[in-house]
Amino acid sequence: MTKIMMAIGLAVLVSGCSGILEKQHPVCSGTALIGGQETSVQIYGVRRAANQTQYQAGDPFGWRWVSKTNFIRTTCDK
Repeated sequence: MTKIMMAIGLAVLVSGCSGILEKQHPVCSGTALIGGQETSVQIYGVRRAANQTQYQAGDPFGWRWVSKTNFIRTTCDK
């Protein structure tokens, strides 16, 4: 019985986390030069850190905060 309750709890936790990611919408987009090719990247957040603008970039950056210098152009206002 305990294993069933743990499995249900884990399923609820996983489904809740995936729902958060699905609800996040891009705030702007950018073009990065990756492997010599222009690649379109969705940007989900913009911040200033240590006098540097950073973007929370989706694939291929893996949802990490990366420097603005990784992009050759963006539609972000900041």
